[in-house]
Amino acid sequence: MKLHEKILTHYLSCTSPVDKEGYLYKKKERNATYQRRWFVLKANLLFYQERPADRHLLGVIVLEGCAVRRSESDGQFGFSLVFEGPGLKTYRFAAVDRQTQESWVKALLSASHCYLSLLVRDLGRQYEEAKQQQGSVESGHSSSVSALKSTTNFFLPVQGPTAVVREGRSFSASTVLQAPTKVVTKKSPKLWHRRNAHVTPLNGPAPLYGEWPLVGFDPLEEFSKLHDYYGQEVKKAREEWLRSRQAEEEHSDGDLIDLG
Repeated sequence: MKLHEKILTHYLSCTSPVDKEGYLYKKKERNATYQRRWFVLKANLLFYQERPADRHLLGVIVLEGCAVRRSESDGQFGFSLVFEGPGLKTYRFAAVDRQTQESWVKALLSASHCYLSLLVRDLGRQYEEAKQQQGSVESGHSSSVSALKSTTNFFLPVQGPTAVVREGRSFSASTVLQAPTKVVTKKSPKLWHRRNAHVTPLNGPAPLYGEWPLVGFDPLEEFSKLHDYYGQEVKKAREEWLRSRQAEEEHSDGDLIDLG
């Protein structure tokens, strides 16, 4: 398979994320010597150059259908990319230490499209399982909440008219289910002094509706009420005075002599 060099160079220099980069030793096929090269891993493509940011691209390896293997025979920290099949090459590399070797092997193992598709499929399966488990948990939670509500409603007292306690102390069912409450006896309010009859106490309890004085908020309306109220006594006294005066006049008229 042949790829255009300009396309590969552009993809290498573009702003797409780099999975891994660093120096490795690549073994030549002819004289079995190692050459130090700069490697850049992007997706499933492994680029190599002489130095970083070099404009000349030495080569690229497509990481599909290959196996990553550690090869201690090629060096102390060696590994290889093996393409199985007739006429396919095997690329051999060496790192400077064990940590670099392990990091590159791990990155190359997860770089192929086949591995990524398997990973995406496995993540999708885990997502579906987690979603089903969450749905079962939510359904169980809702059922437990409904059962708890029904149990709570069973023990709650029935709202309705309560039975009146008579001499036989008979109670209705709703009265029995109700929790005993402490009876608070209310003290009778103290009688106000006559001089304070029209004054509402600041810190005392408010009087009942029938105990409020006749004086209200509208002075004209309340004055007419007071006038009518006290005018009844005046009217009654005037009527009595008129009757007594009429009786006196009749009595005085009886003593007079009719000269006609």
